[in-house]
Amino acid sequence: MNDDVHLLKGIGLTMYEAQAYITLTSLISATAVEISEKSNIPRSKIYDVLKSLNEKNYLEIEDGRPLTYNVKSPVEVLSREKERLNRQIEDSIT
Repeated sequence: MNDDVHLLKGIGLTMYEAQAYITLTSLISATAVEISEKSNIPRSKIYDVLKSLNEKNYLEIEDGRPLTYNVKSPVEVLSREKERLNRQIEDSIT
């Protein structure tokens, strides 16, 4: 998991975002409390972390009580991030 965290931090995620996303990839779908417990992210932080991951399009939120967080495919997410980084590189050299 440590290498995966470093990879995700390298493409712009925070430590907590990387931990939450990796945890959710193993759970596929979970509540904030479940993600918090499995990832060791404090409950006081998990909701902001999950909101940020949703804004970055790394997961989807399913309405209900409690909310359920569904992971987006790592292949889809990493492909999109690769394209974004390639555009940034091209923009910086032109």
